[in-house]
Amino acid sequence: MRITEHVRVERPPGDVWAVVADLETHPRWRPAIVELRHLSDGPLAVGSRVREVIRWRGRQIELADEVTRLEPERCLGMHGEWSSASFDLELRLAPAGDGTSVTFDWTLSPRSLLMRVAAPLLHRVMRRSTVEELDGLKRYVEGGAVAGHASSA
Repeated sequence: MRITEHVRVERPPGDVWAVVADLETHPRWRPAIVELRHLSDGPLAVGSRVREVIRWRGRQIELADEVTRLEPERCLGMHGEWSSASFDLELRLAPAGDGTSVTFDWTLSPRSLLMRVAAPLLHRVMRRSTVEELDGLKRYVEGGAVAGHASSA
């Protein structure tokens, strides 16, 4: 199952990137994220390990993620896994006039029989969640989050 959604953020790519590349901000603008924490030593880079905890349908799921693509001000890519499925995602940024076009592109690959059966039924819910995350990013960045990520949005 693949989902691709877009949003325009009225801030330059550098401001959007400052938030996207700071994993600790993700729970502030991605409603399902409880925690997204860089586990590897050193700065965030391709191959970095990340602990992700999401809240989904009343329970928490822990995922083991890895950064697969990191192009400052352009793209953050990650691969994640848990017992039922794996995913690959990219948050891509492109200049758009005085703002930034953001694309959230991800693919969910079911691993369990239950998830294979449920995936087509969950597509609409997952798309809505993706739109909510992009809307959250837009509000967070446009609300002045870049200066120290101090927004309460």
